[in-house]
Amino acid sequence: MLDPQRFRRPVVFFANAIGDHLIALPAIRALSHIFSGRLSLIVVREAYTEFFSEIPFESVWFIEPSELADSYTILMQKIALVSFNYETLAKQASGCDLFISLSKWTSPDLEHLVKSISPPKSIGFLPIFNYQLPEVSSNCFDTIFSIIHLFNLNVKIENFSNPPTIAPQNLSLVHSLKICLDKQFKLLIVHSDTKKRKMWSSDKFLVAIDEFLSFQPDYIAIIIGTFHELPLESASHRNRIFDICAIPLGLSFALLSVADLFLGIDSCMLHAADLFRVPGVGIFGPTDPKEWGFRFAPHKHISSDAIASIASEQVIDALMSFC
Repeated sequence: MLDPQRFRRPVVFFANAIGDHLIALPAIRALSHIFSGRLSLIVVREAYTEFFSEIPFESVWFIEPSELADSYTILMQKIALVSFNYETLAKQASGCDLFISLSKWTSPDLEHLVKSISPPKSIGFLPIFNYQLPEVSSNCFDTIFSIIHLFNLNVKIENFSNPPTIAPQNLSLVHSLKICLDKQFKLLIVHSDTKKRKMWSSDKFLVAIDEFLSFQPDYIAIIIGTFHELPLESASHRNRIFDICAIPLGLSFALLSVADLFLGIDSCMLHAADLFRVPGVGIFGPTDPKEWGFRFAPHKHISSDAIASIASEQVIDALMSFC
């Protein structure tokens, strides 16, 4: 076990997709607590604003992409395909005596960064670090959080798994909506878009939503995310299904904070619903729900190696189990 008091200038590095930032959130909160204000963070600017601005750090340094990509591209999990300005980061992190990477990828520029800083101790999931974290067969939240147990075995993830902070203006908007809905309706939040291989049939998705609304006349459904392919024009309860895809990420999180139920695939919104403790149904195909599914909230996982074989009736039954 490592004594955190030995390290005067620890630095944590993290960059990946949106959902991965949610997964790393408890670990980064716990690291900040363990190092008592001495921890610095290297992160994409947009990720800091969306996920980590509530956490106290000694310094925050931003990953500046090359002209080949912008920060949004990095945030959407293409960091390993682009370069970033490691020279500036190396100067900012000069004197670092503990470098921690919670990312599970590497790139030439990340390796240049670590070599330029040359910390006495480095920790990460890859062989480039002098202490390589083991890949454990557990939920993704616990895998990332396992780094904390190098410093203190008694720290529990539950104490650091509160949801991301919601901006006051977004909180005000959704609370006003919830007050109006509570007079007549409960709120089902739906998220259907992710990488193609993890997406479920749009037709089956709509059947599940539509049938659920038939059984539960006190619910409305709101679709969030980047896009959707659901044929809403064929829905029997179209007047109770609302498409607000492409709203700002923070507002989507705010809606999840007041939701009564969640339905989605393996995606960032499932992880957000989990942190907000929203009961949910997760649909899984090529990814394992034991690793990528709900960790904290009441839930049902429906999985099949061939995601297309999952029937709408299975999803409807799972949703109804929460009503």
